[in-house]
Order: sequence, then C-alpha cells, then structure tokens
Amino acid sequence: MTRFRTRILLPVALIAACLLVLSVLTATSLIGQQKTVAKLQRENLGSRRVAIELDECLTDLLILLRDRVEDTAKLHARAALQLIEIRNYADQDTEKLLADRLETGFAGYLKLSGAVPPKGSPGHEEGIREAALRLEVDVLRPCREFKQFNSDRIEATTQQHERELTELAWGMAGIVLLGATAGIVLGFGISGAVNRNIRSLQVRIRDAAGLLGPESADVVVTVDGNSSRLHTDIEVLTDRIATVVKELQQRKREIRWAERLAAVGQLAAGVAHEIRNPLTSIKLLVQSGLEVGHELAPDDLRIIESEVRRMEKSLGTFLEFARPPKMERRPMEIRKLLQDTLELLRPRSEKQRVQLVLSADTEVDLVADREQLNQVFVNLMLNALDAMPETGTLSIRMRRVRQRVEIEVADTGQGISAAMLPRLFEPFASSKDSGLGLGLVISKRIIEEHGGTLAAANRADGGASFFVNIPILVTGAARA
Repeated sequence: MTRFRTRILLPVALIAACLLVLSVLTATSLIGQQKTVAKLQRENLGSRRVAIELDECLTDLLILLRDRVEDTAKLHARAALQLIEIRNYADQDTEKLLADRLETGFAGYLKLSGAVPPKGSPGHEEGIREAALRLEVDVLRPCREFKQFNSDRIEATTQQHERELTELAWGMAGIVLLGATAGIVLGFGISGAVNRNIRSLQVRIRDAAGLLGPESADVVVTVDGNSSRLHTDIEVLTDRIATVVKELQQRKREIRWAERLAAVGQLAAGVAHEIRNPLTSIKLLVQSGLEVGHELAPDDLRIIESEVRRMEKSLGTFLEFARPPKMERRPMEIRKLLQDTLELLRPRSEKQRVQLVLSADTEVDLVADREQLNQVFVNLMLNALDAMPETGTLSIRMRRVRQRVEIEVADTGQGISAAMLPRLFEPFASSKDSGLGLGLVISKRIIEEHGGTLAAANRADGGASFFVNIPILVTGAARA
C-alpha cells in the first residue's frame, strides 16, 4: 500500500504543484497588471477631469470678458486652484510642459487683466480684448491640449490592457488544456494501479478474515479485480470484526469486574491486617482476666481502650476510602486555612525542632470544602514532619497563577525512594511501618474532586515537595 501511494501520489503531487505554481504566477501577473492599469487609469482620469473643469472655468471666464462683465474674481480663484491640481497630476514630461505653459499663460493673463483701465476710461475696451485674447491663446488652448493628451493616454492604456488580458486568457487556456491532458493520462495510470491494488487487497482481506475466524479461509484472486467481489469480501470481514469486538468488550467487562473483586479483596486484607493485632492484644487480656483469681488492672483496661480506638480509627480510614463524604463548597480563604494548619502542628514541630515557613504573596477567595482541604494539608504536613524526625524546615509556598492557585508543601528530609515514587498514590502503598497507605490516595481524590491536581517530586537540594494545584472558583473579586 505504501508503494502504491508513492507510485500514484508522487506524480499527481508534482503535476498539481506545477499547475499550482503556473496558476499562482498567472494570477500574480494578472493582479499586478490590474493594479498598474488601475493606477494609470486613475491618474489619467483625474488629470482629464481637472482639465475639463479648468476648460469649463476658462470658457465661462472668456464669456464674461467678452460680455464686459468685470466680476471675475471667483473664477480667477477657481482657475488658480485647478491649476494647482493639474500640477499635482502632471507626472509625464508632456504634462509638465503643458502645466508650465498653463501657469505662465495664466500669470500673464492676470497681469494684463489687472492693468486694464477702469470702465469708461480710454483704453478700457482695448485692454479687455487683449486680456481675453491672452486667456484664449495662452491658457485655454494649452488646457485643451492637456485634456486631449490624457484622453489619448486613457485610450492607449485601455488598448494595452485588452492585449494583456487576451494574452493571459490564452495562457489560462493553455494551463487548463495542460491540466486536462495530465488528468486524462493520470486517470488511466491510476485506474490501472487501482485495479492491481484491488486484486492485492482482496488477497489481504481474505488473509485477515482467516486470522479473525477459527476456520481457515481460502484466498481467491479474481483476474479482473472486480470491485463488487471486493465489496462482498469487505462486508464479510466487517461482520467478523464486529463479532471479535463484541467478544473483546465482554472480556473487558469481565476484567473490570475481576479488578473490582481484587480491590475488594485487597481492602478486606488491609482491614484484617489492621484489626488482627489489636484484637490479639484484647483477646490475651480478656483471657487473662477470665482466669480464676485474676482481675483486669486499670492499665489493662487502658490498653484495651487504646486498641479499640486504634481499630476504630483504622475502620474510619477504610470507610473514608471506600465511601468519600459529600463535598460542601463554601467561600473560604486558602491562606487562612494554611495558617491555621501550621498553628495546629506547631507544638509537634517545636518538639522536633522543625522550622515552619509560610510564603503567600496574596489572599485568594475560593469556593471549596474547607474541612476536606484541611484534611489534605494536615496529611501532607504530617508526612513532611514524619520525614524530619529531628530537625529541618517545612516550607509552604502559595501563589496565584491566572485563575488557579498553586501550593507547594516542601520538606528537607530524605526524599521519596525511587521504588516508592511511582506507587505513591496507589492504595495501601506506604513506606511507614504503621501507615495504611491511604492518606495520599484520599488527598489526591479530594483535590481532583475540586478540579485540581496533586503531584510529588524529589527536590534537587534534598527532601520532597508535594504540589497542589486548584482552580479558583471566585464568588467575589479576588483580593490581590
């Protein structure tokens, strides 16, 4: 199958890549030419528009002069602004020369117009005629040449664009023809390859069917690679796979049930182990008290009471493991909880000469079960104190990271053994002689029920750290 993919997909990918490159180059060329033509057309149309407006303005001004109307100041200002626009649009040498002629002619006209004697004075009529003639010859005529030049450029740009579109159309037609030809050739090639692979696939399907069923299956290869026969073989194989999957699911359920029974057996063995020793002590004391002339002393009764309490505590732990209490979420401050827990353990820490350090740079309001979280941190801190029987430092570090709070409980003890580290959160796994191996399991479950995580690792400088990560369910604004 891999060789089939290589044989078929490689030439298809190469031809597709070539066609894609050609199409991209053609599209890029077309877009570039369109941008160039659009830019030229905008400039030419803008120049032509300004020239038409200036032509209209000069024509109106010429009519007013010939009609001996002297109020031409507004038209003079309008023509001056249009000359500025023409200068801005003039990017060709011819346009620049025409713009120079327009500015020079208009300046000469304004000079003559300003020198015309007042109305009724000798020479007034002659001055008006000279100004009108200067306006027509030196300003209006170059303006129309400017307009005609841009009209010719628009026509030339349009013709050039049409030629380029024709060339691109022929190029696209060539790409389409090439793609069609390549498709036909590849189609015949792929058809033959698929036909051969259908026959090969039939062989493999029959082999797979033979492996799934207890009976051996005959391998039949049709010469023509009939796809309908292949479809029938696939249906048979599908039915067999469905049967095998059902059997596997049934076995999986049986394995889960066996695992549950094993867990119950393990729990029962743990209960029996924890209760046997106290019962043995109680049995011996009671038998001694039943002997004639021998009464139980107060010390014996205290031993019996102590052993009963020990059994009660063990049973409570087992019940807590098997049936966790219902969570009751309420608003609480996590830093206050850590401070209270440290104060609770301070007498023992002073006895063991262990320094307690709390580092919390913020107050965080949570919605959580305070009693269950208190149980988690008491358990983690007691484990840390057990790891430092004589001296050391118990460090609690708390920090807020976005919408989560991270708490590290670190000690400077011997650390966690390599054999114990992967089994740390397994039931009944404990390195202590008197430990049940359920404290960390219960703590992990409590943290996970709060949507968080509990992890452990050895520290580089000695000791171990437990990391509690809990999401912040804020009821109000968290105080930072």
